[in-house]
Amino acid sequence: MMPLLWAASARHLLRHPAQLALALIGLSLGVATIIAVDIATASSGRAFELSIAAVNGAATHQIVGGPQGVDERLYADLRTRAMHPWQSQPAYAPVVDGYVTVGEQTLQLVGIDPFASSELEVRGARWNKQGERVEADRRWFTEPGAVILAARTAQQLGLATDRKFALDVGGVRHSATLIAQIQDAGAGYDALILTDIAQAQEWLGMAGRLSRIDLRVPEGSGGESVVAQLRARIPADAQLHEARSRTRESLDMTRAFTINLQAMSLLALLVSTLLIYGAVSFAVLQRRRIIGVLRALGATRAELLAIVLTEAAVLGLAGAGLGLLLGAAIGRELISLVSQTIN
Repeated sequence: MMPLLWAASARHLLRHPAQLALALIGLSLGVATIIAVDIATASSGRAFELSIAAVNGAATHQIVGGPQGVDERLYADLRTRAMHPWQSQPAYAPVVDGYVTVGEQTLQLVGIDPFASSELEVRGARWNKQGERVEADRRWFTEPGAVILAARTAQQLGLATDRKFALDVGGVRHSATLIAQIQDAGAGYDALILTDIAQAQEWLGMAGRLSRIDLRVPEGSGGESVVAQLRARIPADAQLHEARSRTRESLDMTRAFTINLQAMSLLALLVSTLLIYGAVSFAVLQRRRIIGVLRALGATRAELLAIVLTEAAVLGLAGAGLGLLLGAAIGRELISLVSQTIN
């Protein structure tokens, strides 16, 4: 009896290809949505975390201010007035950062003092050609609008070394020149534009102000003493935080966005599940006469139920397999869009 039931089920599905395709497409799209969102959010979140790590560098603490940032005179005061001579001295590095638009892509502009940021990875990076680093170092200080990009980012933007391009800061266009590319940069540099701190202050309208001051404080009890002295020295409108806590705060800001995306993907899966349920239910209703004949020929309820459940399982597995392949392809396309939104 079971071979007869299998044959009847297969003939019905083949006679209604549109109904079969609708069920497969519905489930595959639902699974693809979940897979694509998971890939995009996980990859973008990791890229955002690496970007924060690249910006922070080796800093253990940061001095930050209000919306206007920190007065750059505080940095000069910290550098010129050393701690007690028997204590380990912290390393200071001023940073000015903000967001700019190049073409249709949003990037983070980071202005640094390369002498102070001795731990900055870009200082030891490998340039395009032999001797380019020396030339880039000279142009960094002497050429207005000089910037450095990761090679992957430059390729995405269609930029070549020595090429001028426009960047938009709050609706104001500025001219920049790509003086070098970082060939072996980590993923954290993909969304960054590096420039001299004075140039960043000009573009971002932060003359005399800093976004923050990065510090590298010694570990142990000596470092705790240094932190206590720094808290006493900085003005009331500035705050000293651990770099790790700032990183956690930045990641927490993206959590609600990723949760919303995941909720929408689960909703899509629920809709596709309802499509499968509707398709199977409709198929059963269409075969009421056939089911009655099979029952008259001796088919049991358990056998008929097994056939229906097997049909649903086969459709589910086929739709899930297609959804996995489709979701992986869609996820790769969504990564850039989600990353831009997070940035």
